[in-house]
Amino acid sequence: MNVRFPHPLARVLILLVVWMGVSLGSSAVSAAGQAGTNEIISSNPAANQVVSDPPKQLQVVFRDPLPSVESAATDVKLVLACNGALVGLNAPQLAPDLKTVSVALTQIPEAGLCTLSWSLADGSVGSFSFTSTATVESTTAPAEGGATATTVPQIIGEVVPERTGSGPRVGGLLGLLRVFEYLLVSSLFGGLMLLVLAWPEGVDYGVGKRFFRLTWLLATVVMYLVVAISAMRQSDSGFVSALNPFSWFSAFDQASGYVLILRFVLVAAFGWIAANLERAFDPATQVPSMGIAVVMMATYGLSRLGQDISIFSYLIGVVHALAVGLWIGALVLLSRAVLVGPGDEDLLHAVRGMAKLTTPLILVATITGVLQVYLLDGFNIFTSGHGLLNVLKVLVVALMIWIALMLKVFAESRLQREHELTGKMAWRLRRAVGIEIMVGLLALVLTSWMVPMRPPQASAAPNAPAAQYAFREELQNDRFHVIVSMTPGVVGVNAMRIELLEPSRINNFTVNLVPQEPGYSGIAINLPIKRRGAVIVPGDGTLNLNVGGVWSIEVTGATTTGELIPLATTITVTDAETPTATTIPTTTTTVAP
Repeated sequence: MNVRFPHPLARVLILLVVWMGVSLGSSAVSAAGQAGTNEIISSNPAANQVVSDPPKQLQVVFRDPLPSVESAATDVKLVLACNGALVGLNAPQLAPDLKTVSVALTQIPEAGLCTLSWSLADGSVGSFSFTSTATVESTTAPAEGGATATTVPQIIGEVVPERTGSGPRVGGLLGLLRVFEYLLVSSLFGGLMLLVLAWPEGVDYGVGKRFFRLTWLLATVVMYLVVAISAMRQSDSGFVSALNPFSWFSAFDQASGYVLILRFVLVAAFGWIAANLERAFDPATQVPSMGIAVVMMATYGLSRLGQDISIFSYLIGVVHALAVGLWIGALVLLSRAVLVGPGDEDLLHAVRGMAKLTTPLILVATITGVLQVYLLDGFNIFTSGHGLLNVLKVLVVALMIWIALMLKVFAESRLQREHELTGKMAWRLRRAVGIEIMVGLLALVLTSWMVPMRPPQASAAPNAPAAQYAFREELQNDRFHVIVSMTPGVVGVNAMRIELLEPSRINNFTVNLVPQEPGYSGIAINLPIKRRGAVIVPGDGTLNLNVGGVWSIEVTGATTTGELIPLATTITVTDAETPTATTIPTTTTTVAP
């Protein structure tokens, strides 16, 4: 019986998978790179106009109609700044023509150059300036008792270490190293398990010994680089200093980092087995040998420790990692040590043994994989990046299963009548196994891509501040999630804590505070973090609320895919009664959760 690879159906499936991958990739790229082209064709005040009276309302007319009147408040974002001070604006109002947007000013702007910046939900952005020559005198009434300038927020007890985690961008290199890490560690684990379960004669083959020693050496080097680069990113240190293993424990502040270090230690310990494969069969050393291999592979099921996911995700992840590692590792051993040439019947034992393991491995890997998708993505597989990658991975694994079943049928039918492995048969089997490994390698690439992503069900857990704040509110939409805390919430000096939970990376992260009392300027705070973390604006006069009443708080930011929909809330600021003398840090500090 002759088997030809790839089968015509295999060609169709491979082309289908490639086509879907290209389609998904191009869709993602076009979604990420699409920018709106709408523009303002007229405005009041007009661009570069000089106005003598302070405007009470702004009006702009867009070239293309906007989606709907009801969504204008969220689709249109307007920011007015005069002489660098923010001016309070009401919610935008869209006329029935769907092109004219009007917005009322809640305070009188200062005289000077005023710039109106705008952005739309479709990605269109722009700005124009006009000049106001009106002079408006306004005074800030101090709080009773003269305590406005001396009130200091009481947040004693909260210490935030200066840690941004915004090290060099080496995500591409780290992702590539992860793929090699998965492949090499799986080869060690799966190859050893195949020796123990189906091919004990392999310990006497020189090519098998060389396979394990060389694979272990490469796995140790790659694993060392993965841990060092990960530590470098977390600690913002240089690459040379990150090569010091004694610095790793201080670099990682999450359980997933310690799991990474444990995996490196276990990979290094595997060298004790690779040096003498008979230790895996000797009753005196078999238990520690198998324990090292099993725990080493099981650590891949704990990669998301520290995220807010179900404990069953870790249990299922461990079983899934063991099944996939045995599957891929056994295939690599077949390709590089068993099917390298003709041989006696013991080589057929390895192929037949792999055929017997195929069915249970497929069942375990498929069931645990589907459960993991449900626990991590829920019903968001088509609405999140992590979910879409899982869909693509399912298609790739389906192709791998089909090839594995063909090999199983061939091994159970043709090889049962053979008593030796001929050169021609070894070449055909090696080619088929090689195709299956390449498909599995594509699955590992997708896995490496998904590891740094946060799945929809693994929402970031809020970190409550160590000190008490008078005001604390959690703000969230589909892509933006922050917690804003402020104290003491009175006229005068205040302190603020802003914690970013989503997205994982951000640019232009700002908090705008605008009073609704006319005649007073707003405050814009630029937050110096690029990743998840917390920022404290200390009570050193940086945040000075100059009037009581209702203040609007707006949090804005952007990612590589465009502007985020702003988050907004309000806080009622009261007059201070008595001054409080406390000592507060005098620098803005950040922390990564």
